[in-house]
Amino acid sequence: MTKRFRSLAIIVFVIVCALVSSLSAVTVLVGIPMPWAAVVIVCTVILGAGALYLFTAALMREEKEYHGADYAAMIDSITGGVLVLDGNSRIYTVSEDARHYLDLPENAIGMSKADAIHDGELLRCIDRAAHGESNLTEFTSHGVTLRVLVDPVIFNRQIVGTMLLLLDMGEQLTLQKLKREFTANVSHELKTPLTSISGYAEMIATGLASEKDVPEFAARIQKESKRLLALISDIIRLSSLDEGSEAEREPVDMAEVADECRDVLLKSAEDRGVDLELDTESFTVEGSRSLLSELVYNLMDNAIRYTERGGSVFVTVRDRLVSVKDTGIGIPEEHQPHIFERFYRVDKSRSKQTGGTGLGLAIVKHIAEKYHAEIELQSKVGVGTEITVRF
Repeated sequence: MTKRFRSLAIIVFVIVCALVSSLSAVTVLVGIPMPWAAVVIVCTVILGAGALYLFTAALMREEKEYHGADYAAMIDSITGGVLVLDGNSRIYTVSEDARHYLDLPENAIGMSKADAIHDGELLRCIDRAAHGESNLTEFTSHGVTLRVLVDPVIFNRQIVGTMLLLLDMGEQLTLQKLKREFTANVSHELKTPLTSISGYAEMIATGLASEKDVPEFAARIQKESKRLLALISDIIRLSSLDEGSEAEREPVDMAEVADECRDVLLKSAEDRGVDLELDTESFTVEGSRSLLSELVYNLMDNAIRYTERGGSVFVTVRDRLVSVKDTGIGIPEEHQPHIFERFYRVDKSRSKQTGGTGLGLAIVKHIAEKYHAEIELQSKVGVGTEITVRF
């Protein structure tokens, strides 16, 4: 029993003893004949002992049920599942996930391993574990790849059972695939501007470029260098977001953030012949000012880049939402589900002309998810695009 239950039992025992002592004193004071007094005292002792036994049993039963529920919850919380076999190779306990992956019935407790498990490799691993050998194998069920750790359960230096820990590898395999794709994309994206820079620089250095071509080649080197720096900056930012690092949180006025981003991007909009308009009302978000500024900046910058000369970009900040609407080229419907993916571009040639990295909207999505904000996209080709972030 826990200390709390043990203390309660002692209190009940003390009360019973006090009651017996009191009755004994009363019988003496009242003058009840000795035989009858003995009968009363014995009956009181029996009743007190019975009450103490029932009370203690109830406490132990409650504790067992409490810890049993706690244990079951702990087992069920393990992703992939747990299966434990006793010394007779019968199921002692099983989590809901393990029951699902192994196709076990509801009344699986007590089933033999041969009736419960039909995979030959798993059965061989269980047999080896029964002789003290740990095993690691893979098992596929319901389209999910599981890594199964099969270990002997040892108590007092004796093997008393076997435990199977089933770990869902689906998410890990997906993450590995995404990392490989990201690495390949980064390599390609970095190689493109570096190749241009190297080529133009070599032509200038070897004298293959005429004097009149040198300023143009130098301008191209500068443009590709800026693109490369922007790409590296975005990759570092995404890496930082993936790691979950964040500056100290503070109340951030989103109207102020939008005004600051407008000031920074105003020249870029003027150079492209795009009108940039704001309609803001203050509301605050508890978070990192730099991250929230980057979210708004990327939305506005993206809208400016993909709006034709003479078009407009409207930024609305109010009612816990930030909306950026443009009169740009729009996004075809089949591309809309993918535009927040890393390095995804609807028109690669246009992205190269505008100097986009293909990571701006991916960063927006990442930051929005960090603050549990919802992103809405509305777009029509030739009409424009509106992206709304709701906090």
